[in-house]
Amino acid sequence: MGKTIYLLLFVWLLQDNLAVAVVPLLANGKIFPFNPTQTTIALEKPYCYRQTTETVYLYVVRNDATNLVLSANSRYSSTNAGALGPYVAAIFNNPNCTNPPTSSQIYDLSQVQDTLNNYVVRVGNDTDCFNKDPCNKALQSNTAYSFKYAFYNGTLMTYETDWSPPITTNRGQDPGSIDLWPGGRSGGMIVITSILSVLTFFVLAGLLAAVITDLMTPATDLQPKQHETQTSHTVAHKTEGGVEYATALSVSERYSTNPQV
Repeated sequence: MGKTIYLLLFVWLLQDNLAVAVVPLLANGKIFPFNPTQTTIALEKPYCYRQTTETVYLYVVRNDATNLVLSANSRYSSTNAGALGPYVAAIFNNPNCTNPPTSSQIYDLSQVQDTLNNYVVRVGNDTDCFNKDPCNKALQSNTAYSFKYAFYNGTLMTYETDWSPPITTNRGQDPGSIDLWPGGRSGGMIVITSILSVLTFFVLAGLLAAVITDLMTPATDLQPKQHETQTSHTVAHKTEGGVEYATALSVSERYSTNPQV
């Protein structure tokens, strides 16, 4: 009987030590083929790890940080994005293990959203930290991070995992290294670029033709033309003999400053 008790105690201690060795792992590559990215890392939640009502805190720290002390109040901004120490990136309920996921659910791409919510936590998912506490802000590119799960019962930490091995986000491509030749572009991009170039040419050609036509068209004289009347005005004159007779004055004579006598 005594040996049985010691054996059970040894098995319990062994299970406890193995549990501590559990660390956050990268999410399944078939569900998240692009993981990590430049600013995010998808991790598996501690599913069926502790069948309790505890709350799980996900801690994130940069691999070059020297301070690894956990605090439930540490945040992204107060730790300089994990450079000064671990920060809480996410808080969620311990996943329920009464209905574990099947293999078909894990690999079914139509259930990616459910898988993301129930079995995966995406570090760096928040683009805006307004009214979000904690804030799961985007990670820095080409930077190594380590992760840890801590279990809380209220404000009391009851358990924690080991730190995960460093996981490095992808490096952003240098703009100077982008291939601008046609061989570096897809067929669709080449077709769209060609169509836009042809349309631009026609627009410029039409504009140029309109300008040339306007320059070559003679301008219309907008000055009003003077109408010269051909009518004449009859003026009565007296002769020396007292006989009156009429004479016609031309237009130039009517407007002359020296009237004829």
